Amino acid sequence: MPPVTAAMVKELRERTQAPMMECKSALDASQGDMDGAIKVLRERGIAKMAKRADRDTFEGVVRVAVGAGNRGGAAVLVSCETDFSARNDKFQALAQAALDAAMASDAASASPEAVLACCGGKVKALLDDVANTIRENMAIRRVVRTEGISGAYQHFDNKSCGIVEVAAEGDVGSEAFAKVLRELCMHIVAATPAPLAVDAAGIPEKDLATEREICIKQALESGKPQAIAEKMVGGRLQKFVAERALLEQECVLDPDQKVGAWLSAQAKSVGVTNVRVLRFSRIRIGE
Repeated sequence: MPPVTAAMVKELRERTQAPMMECKSALDASQGDMDGAIKVLRERGIAKMAKRADRDTFEGVVRVAVGAGNRGGAAVLVSCETDFSARNDKFQALAQAALDAAMASDAASASPEAVLACCGGKVKALLDDVANTIRENMAIRRVVRTEGISGAYQHFDNKSCGIVEVAAEGDVGSEAFAKVLRELCMHIVAATPAPLAVDAAGIPEKDLATEREICIKQALESGKPQAIAEKMVGGRLQKFVAERALLEQECVLDPDQKVGAWLSAQAKSVGVTNVRVLRFSRIRIGE
């Protein structure tokens, strides 16, 4: 067995970013073989990742992109344990690789698992390498993929983004219409409370039932009889729907207009008509 020299340890450290003592140990285990030492480090790293798997990942970054001519888009959320690691260049490169894989995937099968398996598992291997280097638990938490006319917005802090898919007629591939859709996504990201559905009909029944129960309980606790409490629910639910249905919300960019009216007017001004929001997603670290 050739002696493990300081130069060998230094080379392995530069190639893997692993701590010096771990590099020395891996070279000893591989009897000085550099490729064997790299394999040892990866195997040990995978074992350590299993021990880290139950640690919380409340930090990370989001990435979003839209294809040429406003056709198709993707958004991903890649999580880690600390904000410090989220700003690491290697972690940022991992997030971009995940987004590229999402953009290359089929919308019907887009998922974190599909992204990890993309390109023969290269994204999974990259995630493992970055996690081993940074020594944190990491995961691809969310993947959204659209195929039709799409728009997107990513907040400057890389912690939140929005993506939307619409149907429309006219100059739908223009940069002017891209700006309209980007501003719609800005609203989706900034809106408080967050929109739950495109319109009133899309609000999940479980959310309506929960709100109805809360409204009745509040009315009863204020001393109202059951019959009166039941009658009060209707108005409060209408307010709830107006606050949580995207098209019924007050537009963040123009509070004097509802989002639906604002979108129609803005689209018409750039030569696009009959805009219908098909679906949207808001992705935010911690939500």
